[in-house]
Amino acid sequence: MRLIAWNANYNAHRRTFEQDVEFLYGMNPDVIVLSETKAPINDDPEHIGWFGEPGKPGLGVIARNSYSIADCGQNKEAPRWFAGFRVMGPCPFNLLAAWPTQYPKRPRYGELLNSALDYFGAFLEGGRSALVGDLNSSSDVLSQKKSHGEFVAKAAGLGLQSVYHAPSNRPHGGEPDKTYRHGGKGKGLFHIDYCFLSPALLDGAKIEVLKDEEWKRRSDHSPIYVEIPNPTQV
Repeated sequence: MRLIAWNANYNAHRRTFEQDVEFLYGMNPDVIVLSETKAPINDDPEHIGWFGEPGKPGLGVIARNSYSIADCGQNKEAPRWFAGFRVMGPCPFNLLAAWPTQYPKRPRYGELLNSALDYFGAFLEGGRSALVGDLNSSSDVLSQKKSHGEFVAKAAGLGLQSVYHAPSNRPHGGEPDKTYRHGGKGKGLFHIDYCFLSPALLDGAKIEVLKDEEWKRRSDHSPIYVEIPNPTQV
């Protein structure tokens, strides 16, 4: 199963939802988590989920090939820009798509992430589960050093670990592969886009941060591309 997560940076690149996903189709993903993107033109609830406000960028989930999605039933009252789906297909799993967005005098990123884990905890715990998206959190950000560690520990309590970090025992912070260029021109480089997986999906999973110049022209975020073994192998 192939999964891609990408922040399409709509605020700087006013593309359509359809243009954003077209960039990703060449890698033949089965599931896409797309943040900061325009609303889709067509309504297809079995294959497209989108959460946002009219005229503003939002969070989208796309299922393709032999996969489909169903709302988990908790999204109406969920923390903003978090959405849970049951992904159905050859490798079924529970997906929490995430794009925590911080507003002045509102909860900070760490608080938003922890509240989402509390809210969706039962949905994510046990079985096959994934937390995917632009999490806006890193141990390399001085103000997030404590909160990011607390979030990682809380996710681990639900059985979720980062596929970039856990298999190779990489610590959080100082990642050689950055996913975000603050200011758009590399004023600060951070790893803030993640795929956290439960043990049943993590074993044998591989991740790549797509960093070539073409992606740099499209967004201030690099996509993350995750391959998860077929169900007979996990």
